[in-house]
Amino acid sequence: MITIPRYTLVENGAINKIPELLEKLNLKNPLVITGKSTQKYNKLGYDYIYYQEVEYERFGKLNDENRKYIKESFGDYDCILGIGGGKSIDVAKYASSITKKPFISVPTTASNDGIASPIVSLSVPSFMAEPPIAVVGDTDIIKKSPRKLLASGAGDIVSNITAVLDWKLAHIENNEKYSESSAIFSKTIAEELIEYINNSKNNDNLKEYPKKIVKALIASGMAIAIAHSSRPASGSEHLFSHSLDKLKKEGTIDNKSLHGEQCGVGTLIFAKAYVEESMLDNKDYFEILKSLKIVKSPVNIFELGYDEDVAIEALCNAHTLRKRYTILRNGFDKKKAIDILEKSQVI
Repeated sequence: MITIPRYTLVENGAINKIPELLEKLNLKNPLVITGKSTQKYNKLGYDYIYYQEVEYERFGKLNDENRKYIKESFGDYDCILGIGGGKSIDVAKYASSITKKPFISVPTTASNDGIASPIVSLSVPSFMAEPPIAVVGDTDIIKKSPRKLLASGAGDIVSNITAVLDWKLAHIENNEKYSESSAIFSKTIAEELIEYINNSKNNDNLKEYPKKIVKALIASGMAIAIAHSSRPASGSEHLFSHSLDKLKKEGTIDNKSLHGEQCGVGTLIFAKAYVEESMLDNKDYFEILKSLKIVKSPVNIFELGYDEDVAIEALCNAHTLRKRYTILRNGFDKKKAIDILEKSQVI
C-alpha cells in the first residue's frame, strides 16, 4: 500500500541532519545513489554508487541473474538515499521498491514533484512505485541550483491546475473515479504558489521562493500518493510534454528543455482550452502566465527552443502518448491545434 513521507525536513543545512533522521527511523547503513556532479553533497561519506551505474532496466525482469545483480549491488544496506536531481531520485525510488528497502529523497534542486511522489519517470508512460519515507530539502543547496531548474519547478506545480480539470472532465464525461478532496488539495498547492509569486514584488521579492517551491513540490507528490494516481498532478499538459520528449528521442528535434518547463507551456495551452469551454476563468489563465514570467520559466514554444511546427506536431500527437482521458479527448487536428496554440500565445 502506497503511503506518504513520514518526515519532511526543508530548511537551511537540512542535509547535516540526516544522521539524526536515520536514528529516528532506526536505520544505520544507507547506500547513496547520486550523480557525478552531486556526489559532493554526500558530505557524511556514506557508501555510494552513481545512478548511471545502476542498470535500472534490469529490474523489470527478476530472473536469477538479475536477482543476483540486485543483491550484490545493494548488499546489506538497510536503506537507500537518493541525493541529486530527477534521475538520481527516480533510480533510487525504483531500486527501493524492487529491493524493499526504505528510500529517503534528498533533492539538490527543485525542478519537479518526483522528489516526494510515488511516480518513477524512467520511461513513458511513467509508473507507480513507493514514495520516500522521508524528504530532506536543504535550501542552502537548492537555492544555489541553476535558475532554470528552479523555474522548471514552477512549471510542474502550475500544471496541477489543468491536471485537476482533466481529472474532473474524465469523471464527468468518462465516468472515471474522482476524489474531490485530492483534487482540491492539488489545486490549492498550485494556487498558493501562483499567489505567492505574483505578489512577490510586494513582499520578499522571491527570497523565499526556493523554500516555497520545495514545499509545494513535496505537497504535490503527496497528493499523488494519497490519490494512488498521478491524476492530481498530470494531465493534458504532461501529455504535451511527453510528446515533445518523444520527438527528442526519435531525433526529430535536438533540445534540452526541462520537464517542468514543458509542462508549464502545456499548462498555458490547456488552461486556454478550458477557458474556451467555459470551465476556467480567463483571469486564471493570465495569473498562470504572469507567475511563469516572473520566475522566468518559458511561456511559449520559442522560449523552450522550438519552432511552431514542433508545437503543432507535439500537440496533435499528445493524446496518443498514454491512455488517459483529458480535454484532448480523441485528439486535436492541425486546425484546432493551431487555433489553441495561437490563443494561448504559445506560438
